[in-house]
Amino acid sequence: MPSAAHAWHTMISAFLQRESCETIGFEKSLWRVLIDGHHILLGAHTDDFVIACTNCLVLNAVRMRLFEAFEEHGQGEQAFAHKLRTGQ
Repeated sequence: MPSAAHAWHTMISAFLQRESCETIGFEKSLWRVLIDGHHILLGAHTDDFVIACTNCLVLNAVRMRLFEAFEEHGQGEQAFAHKLRTGQ
């Protein structure tokens, strides 16, 4: 359903912007942010995320922030939060 994918992209983009993330170049599904001197790269496609950071503690803090932000939403967002929590 194209409208659902657009709504999800709009919601996750707004969240990432609030978290001081910025898109990389022209690509609207790749984000970056600097936290405590560590670069975090986030790639998003539909409800799949890739989060990369060389510091495991910072990476887990970002992952948990995403989890907390979306665990209270609807069923799709709850499934996303479950993926973040379990790493699956």
